[in-house]
Amino acid sequence: MVGKKKHKTKRITEELEETSFDVNNDTNVDNMDSDNKDIVKSHKRKHASYENLSHSNKTENQYDTSSDTESKPKKLKKKKKLVPSDSSEKKNKKSIRQMKREKHAERQAAAEAVAKDQLKSQCLNYLSQWKYDRPNWKFMKAKQVWLFKNKFSTNLIPDASWPLLLEYFESAKGNIRNLLLADANKIIKQMDDWTDLQNNEENNIPEDQQDSSITKPHDTVYNRARSLIQCLEE
Repeated sequence: MVGKKKHKTKRITEELEETSFDVNNDTNVDNMDSDNKDIVKSHKRKHASYENLSHSNKTENQYDTSSDTESKPKKLKKKKKLVPSDSSEKKNKKSIRQMKREKHAERQAAAEAVAKDQLKSQCLNYLSQWKYDRPNWKFMKAKQVWLFKNKFSTNLIPDASWPLLLEYFESAKGNIRNLLLADANKIIKQMDDWTDLQNNEENNIPEDQQDSSITKPHDTVYNRARSLIQCLEE
């Protein structure tokens, strides 16, 4: 009898596993006999224990995965370092065209300086030849104009050449003589105006009544103007 009961229980269990019998449906269990009810109930308990076990495993796996994710630190993305631009260097760097222009300007300025020095020496030689080598001297209007324009310049006409220039212009006639006197009288008047300005400051005259554009001429220029007037008016 025991063997038959075990065989019957095994057969019912296999049928329950092979079929889609719903162990949770109580109506199906009520229609069975007592032996079958016991088998179904035991199977139901096993099924419930299996479900509880699978549910606990799922929750443990969830906790494990969350713990793994929390334990692993997140990788931070490396920020790209900003490389400083060389805009300031490019601005300061001169272009080839600009460098060529500057070199050309330097060469041109040097050439002009050489030309001025050559003209200065030629005009002074012209004046010296008029004094000491009259037979070979020839009148040149361009050189005379240069001497006239630069008569008060101590850089172009040194003090050693000033007496020769006075003697050269002493015999001047016509328009050039009048121009020489007019330029010399301007220097004398400028000195007189500057002297009056100094006297006004000493007398506490208001600044708005004074001419601030008046400047004192150089002493050498003033002395040359006086000597030129004396030479031409004698």
